Amino acid sequence: MYLRFLTKLKKAFTNLILYWCFLTSSISFSQTLQEGIFTEAQAARGAEEYAARCASCHSADLRGNSNSPSLVGLSFMFIWEDRNLGELFEKMSSEMPTENPGSLSQQSYAAILAFIIKSNGFPAGETVLASNAEALSSIQISSQ
Repeated sequence: MYLRFLTKLKKAFTNLILYWCFLTSSISFSQTLQEGIFTEAQAARGAEEYAARCASCHSADLRGNSNSPSLVGLSFMFIWEDRNLGELFEKMSSEMPTENPGSLSQQSYAAILAFIIKSNGFPAGETVLASNAEALSSIQISSQ
Protein backbone atom coordinates (compact mmCIF):
# COMPACT_ATOMS: atom_id res chain seq x y z
CA MET A 1 0.00 0.00 0.00
CA TYR A 2 2.76 2.43 0.99
CA LEU A 3 4.81 1.40 -2.06
CA ARG A 4 1.86 2.09 -4.37
CA PHE A 5 1.47 5.55 -2.79
CA LEU A 6 5.15 6.33 -3.36
CA THR A 7 4.90 5.18 -6.99
CA LYS A 8 1.91 7.47 -7.61
CA LEU A 9 3.61 10.34 -5.82
CA LYS A 10 6.77 9.87 -7.91
CA LYS A 11 4.72 9.81 -11.12
CA ALA A 12 2.80 12.94 -10.13
CA PHE A 13 6.03 14.74 -9.23
CA THR A 14 7.63 13.70 -12.53
CA ASN A 15 4.60 14.96 -14.47
CA LEU A 16 4.71 18.24 -12.58
CA ILE A 17 8.38 18.73 -13.45
CA LEU A 18 7.76 17.89 -17.12
CA TYR A 19 4.83 20.30 -17.24
CA TRP A 20 6.93 23.08 -15.67
CA CYS A 21 9.74 22.42 -18.18
CA PHE A 22 7.25 22.61 -21.03
CA LEU A 23 5.84 25.91 -19.79
CA THR A 24 9.19 27.55 -19.27
CA SER A 25 10.61 26.35 -22.57
CA SER A 26 7.58 27.54 -24.52
CA ILE A 27 7.91 31.09 -23.19
CA SER A 28 10.10 32.75 -25.76
CA PHE A 29 10.55 36.10 -27.34
CA SER A 30 9.64 36.17 -30.99
CA GLN A 31 11.76 39.17 -31.97
CA THR A 32 14.96 40.82 -30.87
CA LEU A 33 16.22 44.38 -31.04
CA GLN A 34 18.86 43.26 -33.53
CA GLU A 35 16.21 42.40 -36.15
CA GLY A 36 15.37 45.95 -37.22
CA ILE A 37 12.01 46.35 -35.51
CA PHE A 38 11.51 50.05 -36.37
CA THR A 39 12.05 52.23 -39.42
CA GLU A 40 14.50 55.09 -39.88
CA ALA A 41 11.57 57.44 -40.55
CA GLN A 42 9.89 56.39 -37.30
CA ALA A 43 13.10 56.96 -35.32
CA ALA A 44 13.51 60.39 -36.98
CA ARG A 45 9.97 61.33 -35.90
CA GLY A 46 10.85 60.02 -32.46
CA ALA A 47 13.95 62.22 -32.33
CA GLU A 48 11.78 65.29 -33.01
CA GLU A 49 9.22 64.24 -30.38
CA TYR A 50 12.00 63.47 -27.91
CA ALA A 51 13.59 66.90 -28.41
CA ALA A 52 10.24 68.61 -27.85
CA ARG A 53 8.87 66.46 -25.00
CA CYS A 54 11.66 64.52 -23.26
CA ALA A 55 15.03 66.27 -23.58
CA SER A 56 14.25 68.83 -20.88
CA CYS A 57 14.40 66.03 -18.29
CA HIS A 58 16.44 63.26 -19.93
CA SER A 59 18.83 65.70 -21.71
CA ALA A 60 19.45 66.11 -25.41
CA ASP A 61 22.00 63.27 -25.44
CA LEU A 62 19.59 60.89 -23.59
CA ARG A 63 22.06 60.59 -20.70
CA GLY A 64 19.60 61.87 -18.10
CA ASN A 65 20.59 63.67 -14.91
CA SER A 66 20.30 63.21 -11.16
CA ASN A 67 16.48 63.22 -11.42
CA SER A 68 15.92 61.35 -14.68
CA PRO A 69 17.49 58.07 -15.77
CA SER A 70 19.71 57.66 -18.78
CA LEU A 71 18.03 56.19 -21.84
CA VAL A 72 21.25 54.99 -23.49
CA GLY A 73 24.22 52.80 -22.77
CA LEU A 74 25.05 50.71 -19.74
CA SER A 75 22.82 52.72 -17.42
CA PHE A 76 19.80 52.05 -19.62
CA MET A 77 20.64 48.37 -20.02
CA PHE A 78 21.21 47.99 -16.28
CA ILE A 79 17.58 48.98 -15.69
CA TRP A 80 15.88 47.43 -18.73
CA GLU A 81 17.91 44.43 -19.92
CA ASP A 82 15.97 41.14 -19.84
CA ARG A 83 12.66 42.97 -19.60
CA ASN A 84 10.45 43.47 -22.62
CA LEU A 85 9.65 46.49 -24.76
CA GLY A 86 6.00 46.30 -23.72
CA GLU A 87 7.00 47.13 -20.14
CA LEU A 88 9.06 50.11 -21.28
CA PHE A 89 6.31 51.30 -23.62
CA GLU A 90 3.74 51.00 -20.81
CA LYS A 91 5.95 52.99 -18.42
CA MET A 92 6.53 55.68 -21.03
CA SER A 93 2.90 55.99 -22.09
CA SER A 94 1.51 56.01 -18.55
CA GLU A 95 4.13 58.11 -16.74
CA MET A 96 5.71 60.43 -19.32
CA PRO A 97 6.07 63.30 -19.76
CA THR A 98 6.05 63.85 -16.01
CA GLU A 99 4.19 67.14 -16.25
CA ASN A 100 1.39 65.58 -18.33
CA PRO A 101 1.54 61.75 -18.29
CA GLY A 102 -0.11 59.91 -21.16
CA SER A 103 -0.63 63.09 -23.15
CA LEU A 104 1.07 61.91 -26.36
CA SER A 105 -0.45 59.66 -28.98
CA GLN A 106 0.46 55.97 -28.93
CA GLN A 107 2.27 56.50 -32.25
CA SER A 108 4.35 59.28 -30.67
CA TYR A 109 5.37 57.05 -27.78
CA ALA A 110 6.30 54.31 -30.28
CA ALA A 111 8.35 56.79 -32.32
CA ILE A 112 10.19 57.98 -29.21
CA LEU A 113 10.83 54.36 -28.26
CA ALA A 114 12.19 53.72 -31.78
CA PHE A 115 14.52 56.71 -31.31
CA ILE A 116 15.70 55.32 -27.95
CA ILE A 117 16.34 51.90 -29.51
CA LYS A 118 18.25 53.48 -32.39
CA SER A 119 20.25 55.63 -29.95
CA ASN A 120 21.35 52.42 -28.24
CA GLY A 121 22.92 51.21 -31.48
CA PHE A 122 20.23 48.83 -32.73
CA PRO A 123 19.51 48.75 -36.47
CA ALA A 124 16.44 50.06 -38.24
CA GLY A 125 14.45 47.81 -40.53
CA GLU A 126 11.47 47.82 -42.84
CA THR A 127 8.72 47.44 -40.22
CA VAL A 128 7.24 50.21 -38.09
CA LEU A 129 7.50 49.55 -34.36
CA ALA A 130 4.10 48.65 -32.92
CA SER A 131 2.32 51.27 -30.82
CA ASN A 132 0.87 49.12 -28.05
CA ALA A 133 2.37 47.35 -25.07
CA GLU A 134 0.83 43.97 -25.84
CA ALA A 135 2.44 43.73 -29.28
CA LEU A 136 5.78 44.89 -27.86
CA SER A 137 5.77 42.43 -24.97
CA SER A 138 7.25 39.69 -27.17
CA ILE A 139 10.42 41.72 -27.79
CA GLN A 140 13.11 41.30 -25.16
CA ILE A 141 15.47 44.14 -24.34
CA SER A 142 18.92 42.65 -24.66
CA SER A 143 22.31 44.01 -25.60
CA GLN A 144 23.14 40.80 -27.48
